[in-house]
Amino acid sequence: MAHLTRTKAASAVVVCALVGAGAGIAGSAAAPAKHHKTNSTRQAGRAPGGRPPFGMHGPPVHADVVELNQAGNAFITATEDNGVVQSVSGDQLTITEGTPTVTYKTVTLTIPSGAKVYRNFAAASLSDIKANDHVHVSQSSDGTVVFANDGTARPPHGDGRHGPGPDGPGGPGGPPPPGF
Repeated sequence: MAHLTRTKAASAVVVCALVGAGAGIAGSAAAPAKHHKTNSTRQAGRAPGGRPPFGMHGPPVHADVVELNQAGNAFITATEDNGVVQSVSGDQLTITEGTPTVTYKTVTLTIPSGAKVYRNFAAASLSDIKANDHVHVSQSSDGTVVFANDGTARPPHGDGRHGPGPDGPGGPGGPPPPGF
């Protein structure tokens, strides 16, 4: 009987040790790296190795995503469009989605009057947006947010890699501008 109790106790010790080791490995893998490397040859808007950010092919030009609403009590569908402004006329924003060498499509979006609009990281109106600005438009039942940048502006906070503050220019829940 004592042998059986010792065997159970030894088994429990081994199991606890394995679980503890596994948790330690998982914790160290999830912990942020403590070293920082800089690459002086890294290009702006590019991931290490000269690749585009956001995976293998760069950021999306159009997406329909399911996300939690601002109230935090239901899921909604949001449409994201990224591209270069072709024209602005009244509440109509025409953008070309794609890359500098490949066009996905040209779309005309109707921007509602209550939309939050930002140009060069400052509050703006739709009429302030100019042709050739890079633009990100997010539309959902929570509202519409338009971010535009002419390529010369830098975020008002941080060093350009962390965006315009912890809550983005749209405030809490607002999407960050795409790799300007």
